[in-house]
Amino acid sequence: MRKQHQEALEQSRTVATHDQRREERVDLELLIEVCGFDSCLRFFTERTETRNVSGWGCQFPLRIEVSEEAVLAIRVVRQNGDSESASKSALFRIVRVRPGPEGILVQAQKMQPYDIWNTEIPLLN
Repeated sequence: MRKQHQEALEQSRTVATHDQRREERVDLELLIEVCGFDSCLRFFTERTETRNVSGWGCQFPLRIEVSEEAVLAIRVVRQNGDSESASKSALFRIVRVRPGPEGILVQAQKMQPYDIWNTEIPLLN
């Protein structure tokens, strides 16, 4: 278990040093569920929609105030008629927070290597 934790830390450091703003983004609205701790260290869960996504990040609005460098768990929620299914969640690091029309606009960087978007867009795979 300790080895997995060390590998995850090394990988997150590698990801954190990569300039994600140069990565191609796709304007894509996906329903997501965001979990984490707000700027007052209270646990929250909020559903929102992405504004854009890339292979290693996304942008989305939140009503809850969060801090840069905080870590959030994000999963995609799929709606099929009256039922829902959710993808596996991934950890994201907040890299930018700015005021937005619906609260704040968050830019987050994925800290794990697997695809949570589950889309057919080649750019994201």
